[in-house]
Amino acid sequence: MTPLIDIREDGHVHTRLCNHAVGEMEEYVEQAIRRGLTRLVFLEHLETDIRYQPNSWLSDQDFALYFREGERLKQRYHGVIDIRLGAETGFNPEAAATIRQRLAGYPFERVGVSCHFHRHGDVHLNLLTRRQPGLDLFAAIGADAVITAYFNSLIEAVATLDGDVLCHLDAALRHLPGIRFNDGHMRQIEELLDGLRAKNMALEINSSGFDHRGVPFPASWIVASALRRGIPLRAGSDAHRPFDVGRHFERLPDFLANLPA
Repeated sequence: MTPLIDIREDGHVHTRLCNHAVGEMEEYVEQAIRRGLTRLVFLEHLETDIRYQPNSWLSDQDFALYFREGERLKQRYHGVIDIRLGAETGFNPEAAATIRQRLAGYPFERVGVSCHFHRHGDVHLNLLTRRQPGLDLFAAIGADAVITAYFNSLIEAVATLDGDVLCHLDAALRHLPGIRFNDGHMRQIEELLDGLRAKNMALEINSSGFDHRGVPFPASWIVASALRRGIPLRAGSDAHRPFDVGRHFERLPDFLANLPA
């Protein structure tokens, strides 16, 4: 029987190049080998026209370094581990055409789709912040409205970008206490999954969720709904330090075996 997910591949890791992770690319490769992985996919942050400080993504110069080092590592570790160079593309609805142009200008081997920022006036707010001032501002704006805008952005991103995998689907406002999805959000999620199926995109099972909430992103009912549609699953640790490569992957088979009917 074919497993629902390949836990020998970590499809989502970051490095110091994104400005909010630590460690060199080679340290991540070495950790993947120690963990017995057969493939490691770097999925570095690409954001476009986001007004937020400090930058938590790569510049064009950073991407040039990324590809040089990535190609060196591919040669050095050829036959030991399969290394892929990709991008986690944060969707900005106001810059969709520019995002497509930027993606076309790089030789990415995997394109992850996500959304990390919410437009508020003349600036953007970090949807994944754990800082209290940011959480207080989201609470004042209204969590339901922010989540609605987030899912609308993901629906548009899946429809308009040539993505391969949707990352951490339900992670927005993960640090806001008492966050809940309403019926409208659940309908948006179903529409989003329909979009994945139409574009032949995979759904990421992001094991960082075990550290944040005891289970991966997304929730089990979303994964079950994806599988009913025939959407493939990809494992990603969302590592921001070398030690986190492949974290909690051994727990994923049991999680998937106990999905709701």
